[in-house]
Amino acid sequence: MFQRYIFLLLFSACLPLKAQTYRYLILFKDKASNNYSLNKPEDFLSSKSLERRRKNRVVLTSQDLPISQSYLDQIKASGASILFPLKWINGALITQKPSDLKKTLALSCVKGLYWNFPADSSQAKQILSGIQSSAVSPDYGNSSTQINQLGIDQMHAKNILGQGSLITLLDDGFKQANTVSYLQNTFTEKRVIATLTTDPTITSIYTAGGHGTNVLSTIAGYAPGKLIGTAYKASFALAQTEESGHELIVEEANWLRGAEWADSLGTDIISSSLGYSIFDNPLHNHSYADMNGKSTLVSKAAGWAASKGILITISAGNEGANSWKYITAPADADSILTVGSVTALGSKSSFSSIGPSFDGRIKPDVVAMGSSTVVGYTEGTIGISNGTSFSAPLIAGLAAGLLQTFPRHTTQQIRNALLKSGTQFAKTDMLLGFGIPNYDKAIAAMELILENEPDASKLIIYPNPVSPGSAIHISMPYSAAEVEILNSVGAVVQTFRLDQSDSTIYLGPFVSGKYYFRFTTQSTSIIKPVLLL
Repeated sequence: MFQRYIFLLLFSACLPLKAQTYRYLILFKDKASNNYSLNKPEDFLSSKSLERRRKNRVVLTSQDLPISQSYLDQIKASGASILFPLKWINGALITQKPSDLKKTLALSCVKGLYWNFPADSSQAKQILSGIQSSAVSPDYGNSSTQINQLGIDQMHAKNILGQGSLITLLDDGFKQANTVSYLQNTFTEKRVIATLTTDPTITSIYTAGGHGTNVLSTIAGYAPGKLIGTAYKASFALAQTEESGHELIVEEANWLRGAEWADSLGTDIISSSLGYSIFDNPLHNHSYADMNGKSTLVSKAAGWAASKGILITISAGNEGANSWKYITAPADADSILTVGSVTALGSKSSFSSIGPSFDGRIKPDVVAMGSSTVVGYTEGTIGISNGTSFSAPLIAGLAAGLLQTFPRHTTQQIRNALLKSGTQFAKTDMLLGFGIPNYDKAIAAMELILENEPDASKLIIYPNPVSPGSAIHISMPYSAAEVEILNSVGAVVQTFRLDQSDSTIYLGPFVSGKYYFRFTTQSTSIIKPVLLL
């Protein structure tokens, strides 16, 4: 569910599915009979997605392969309708009558059900049993507090506005986002590159929900004197994964599908202000013991997305004043940024969920202003609202600025720099984690991280600068490495492997300019600039 907050929004109710037809999450036994190959990843992943994997040293695995079309065809032949495949879990969300489900489960390619019940069942009883730099500063208006608290005013002053970053939002819907004036620049400049719906009762993200519109406004909003977003020149992909009007565990499968879709687009950052613990069917409820980053499907999905080199910001939840009080899934996932809420003065918001994760990790990781946050409404007006739903996207915009500042470095390096820039880095706790991060402090932290990269000073390239056609000598502190040469905009122009510590190479017919040699081993990745005269 989207994280509850004080300003109440109205959400359109979803129509019920056809009587006696339910949604099930099935799993396949393998990815055999596949038309795709890991040797040709460009057939199923975008060039931007592949480049992000190279930058983050992520190895392609069978998890990246699409579901076998042969298997999907068999599912259809059994009488089921496929809503969407889910390659990371090797499954698919289908609709089928319970009386016909046994036909599908009997197929040789089917392993079974992920949940031993319909994923959209709201009854208390299980239905199935026994089945398995800028010259001018923008006028922030009242949004200046949430901007300045993170040092984003300094980021914007350097003309770091999120240009070139792709942020995907997974939310309940983006009602009127394409028409409200404060998001006009984003749409007229065609920076919403893709949309996705998963609720089978809607066909457009712009007619459903509205919580997503409020969230998007904190990053992309541009209404001088009223609201300026944290990365208002970034590009966006918008996915409706939450279904309004009910709380069903199928929404976790929707979230996974949205994350896979984001990965295929080459997304840099996923931000989601959704959290799951209590469902309409109490048999599906999660416990605090499930908040270990490994138990729930949605937290597994967040972890998988992070493992693909995507930076993830997730709202911690608004349960701090309730009996639950802890974070909700997927805020318990590892290697992400779980974001809590603070006031304008930096004190913890009473509603902000606390940590730790059940297995003892620090949660939340960082915090941002979620009390009296300036947001845009679906009616086109601008006001204030409360919730970690708004602190998470503020951090996503800050992360986009750092990715723009350090375009050749990994998302985990960016994440570590954000943690080190926090106001509580020297003394973390389970209320605010590492505290409030800051752009300039994160830059300093990143520079320190890069300086301390192992063996960086022992990797020597000479002569540097070098003339075209001249020999380049490379001395490495290790016996072998994969080498990529990137041009000034970060595109890989040549790759090769060195199998000895001292080598001599000759560049191809490159044009003059600055290039970057990226050396990757099993334990590290080091980038060295080379100037070609």
